[in-house]
Amino acid sequence: MIIDAHSHILSLAADPEFTVEYGREGSLCIYRSMGRVPSHRLPTEDEWEASGFSRAGWPLIGPDEARRDHPGFDKIVVLAVSPQYLDGHLIGTVDTSGRLGVAGPPDPEKCNDYIAAVVGTDPGYFIGFGSVNPAFRGPDAAVAELERAVTGLGLAGVKLYPMYQHWAANDRELAFPLYRKASDLGIPVMIHQAGSTRIDARLELGRPALLDDIGREFRDLRVIIAHCGIPWVDEALFLLTKHPHFYGELSYLIATLTRRDLFLLLHRCEPAFVPLEKIFFGTDYPGFLYDPVKLAGKLMTVNEEAPVLSLPPIPESKLRGIMGDNVAAVLGIT
Repeated sequence: MIIDAHSHILSLAADPEFTVEYGREGSLCIYRSMGRVPSHRLPTEDEWEASGFSRAGWPLIGPDEARRDHPGFDKIVVLAVSPQYLDGHLIGTVDTSGRLGVAGPPDPEKCNDYIAAVVGTDPGYFIGFGSVNPAFRGPDAAVAELERAVTGLGLAGVKLYPMYQHWAANDRELAFPLYRKASDLGIPVMIHQAGSTRIDARLELGRPALLDDIGREFRDLRVIIAHCGIPWVDEALFLLTKHPHFYGELSYLIATLTRRDLFLLLHRCEPAFVPLEKIFFGTDYPGFLYDPVKLAGKLMTVNEEAPVLSLPPIPESKLRGIMGDNVAAVLGIT
């Protein structure tokens, strides 16, 4: 089974001009590293246009586009973005096209309804994860919305964004009620416990070590560390060593590594007591450089680096597990 365990869909805000600026901020580091915009100051409008940036910002990706860009994949996990205010704008997953038939104007507070509607277009292909923000309307409202997303809308898990929404993943008043409800519902929790190049994101809240309290308190809760904790990858991997129900997915990280560095990372997991069965393939699609086909090719050809490095190849069965079977097992997909 081939599964993208981390993808996004639809738009991030109802205001198209804001999504352009949001996309520019997120892509600035990439375009600077490629030499397409100045490294020492913000680009001018002309420099942005010359860089090849499409002005699409966070593009409107619907179910058809997601399937089109994932040829050969059996399933993809689509993740909601819960509402928050950023620079005076209410952002979160919205369908600005109205194509999914969710009633009313685009509203991030209906993020879980939009994801459920995406799943409804092809339930055998899309796996929907809802999202809630306990700092938005308080933990009680977030718990109620999480229960509605799972029991009412049929979503399979929840994605949390602590560092973007300025709350700590180990906050006992804000966060622990969500984990308790997720445990009661029997769903996995994916957490963006990693870095971000967004200026407003609070980096100190991204450390994977903050999840240790969760693993000690909620022993049976399945926790997926998004992006393998980049830049704190070793810290994230050690949590996978310590906690039986912790997992890591490769999105974003896999795009930043050369194929050789990816091979070396995977090669040292098991000697560090991290079973490769705990690692999932993900892309962070549709972000820049996150082409599902290219990233899958990078993973499945890592053993071509083995002879040059004089190291044994990684068993093909383990690579296939990373490509989808591992996350399928955690989600109960046969």
